[in-house]
Amino acid sequence: MSLTLMNAETAIGSLGRLWASAPVTIGSLTLTGMEVPNLIRDGGGQQLAVHKLPGGNRIIDAVGNDPDRLELSGTFTGPTAIERALALKQMRIAGRPVQFTGAGLSLLVKIVQYSYDYQKKGIVIPYRLVLEQPAQTATTATGNSSALSALIGTDAASAISGITGAVSDVSTIAGNIAGQLDTVVGQVTPIADMVGAGGVFASVQDNLSVVGGLSGAGVNLASVPESSASLLTGLEASGSGLTTAISQTGGNLEGISLTNAAGLSTLTQNAELHSASVTSGALVNRAYANTLTATDGTQNGPLVTTQ
Repeated sequence: MSLTLMNAETAIGSLGRLWASAPVTIGSLTLTGMEVPNLIRDGGGQQLAVHKLPGGNRIIDAVGNDPDRLELSGTFTGPTAIERALALKQMRIAGRPVQFTGAGLSLLVKIVQYSYDYQKKGIVIPYRLVLEQPAQTATTATGNSSALSALIGTDAASAISGITGAVSDVSTIAGNIAGQLDTVVGQVTPIADMVGAGGVFASVQDNLSVVGGLSGAGVNLASVPESSASLLTGLEASGSGLTTAISQTGGNLEGISLTNAAGLSTLTQNAELHSASVTSGALVNRAYANTLTATDGTQNGPLVTTQ
């Protein structure tokens, strides 16, 4: 019975994340849905040296940028909430630099403060996080292109991570109820056709791996037209695959009948894959937009749409 309840919670939680914006990543943890902070506070000041001269005149020298710490908060929900809350706690305890990506930023930060509230028996866990930013300098056009290149690679890696995790979860659930799905999959597109070798998710993972490899940190995309063209091709192929995945899993969610445990399990699997597809689609859309910005290209619309 506990497995059935957990599957139900997972399905409901996955469906609730369908309208999530592009996720935030901290180290190896990708925040999605309600976990994504509603507010990320960023800012800073410019340190000034003021030299007062006779007659009231003054000379003002800019000494250097002094960025504020990033402040963010969100809420972990569902049966894995405490595990994800503890993962951030371990990052704080380790004290090592972690990669932060979100709100148009891609930085190597350190966790200064972290706290969470264990509520509703661990199903709802609000958290608060303070991150120390590295030193920052003004960017030139080339520097901006290089920064976008790093962000594109990070987005591709986050998308691969989300899809890989969803496919892994689906495989585990399928293994737990082997022999029961035959009564359900006739109604819908079989999960095996989507996640197996040659399936739409395998194709998306392959294309995103190419994107990640082409988008190296510090690369000025505007000066490497061959790589930029291949990168755009990989993102377009990924977007096409994710659009197909969203359509197939969405159709499955509408066609599944909840008349037995196998139907609930199949619903859970499709909800997991649908959620991962939508979230990864947001990352691919941003990576595509950043690639076009770095190469002075023009975009007519998003690659992946959920409508």
